[in-house]
Amino acid sequence: MNATLSDRQNQILAISVGIIHTSGIQGFTIKSLSNAIGFTEAAIYRHFKSKNEILCAILDMFILKLKKFALTVKGSQISSFEKIKMVYDKLSSVFTEKPAYVSVIFAEEIFKNNASLSKKVGKILELNNNAFKEIIEDGQKNNEITKDIESEELTLVVMGAFRLLVKNWKMRDFSFELKAKADKLYLSIETLLKSERK
Repeated sequence: MNATLSDRQNQILAISVGIIHTSGIQGFTIKSLSNAIGFTEAAIYRHFKSKNEILCAILDMFILKLKKFALTVKGSQISSFEKIKMVYDKLSSVFTEKPAYVSVIFAEEIFKNNASLSKKVGKILELNNNAFKEIIEDGQKNNEITKDIESEELTLVVMGAFRLLVKNWKMRDFSFELKAKADKLYLSIETLLKSERK
């Protein structure tokens, strides 16, 4: 729930997320939302100007979650590898709880001609990239993570591998347990990144 929105707006967003999960982005319309929520399309337009504005609000909710969590991770007195695991665990949990986020975040092709939505998806990628890059650079400074590869490339590996896992999960209709696969992926990432202490 977003405290800056009204109760009715939060209700509209919650139901929108449910429709996106079952019908996908393209199946989400103001008409389908009106049918699901039980009041007229005109009433919905009093709270949000368009479907685009609703999608932007859903992405804003996710961005807010990411920003808050990034601060939590940054302040945690744990190893860099534990921080990577912490991020994988959190994202797995959020996506499992609300798979519709995946449908929205991974809709780059649908959003490519929509500047406002593309910008917000780009912001999510930037937040994740910056969080992982900071963790990896700290790990390299502390001699936990290998320095043989630049932090930028390692960030692509850590973030890209998880992103591909989530995309596969979506393409398979969320048919496997994301957390279990993310745990296995983390162990492989740890093996790849671990520094050879001398």
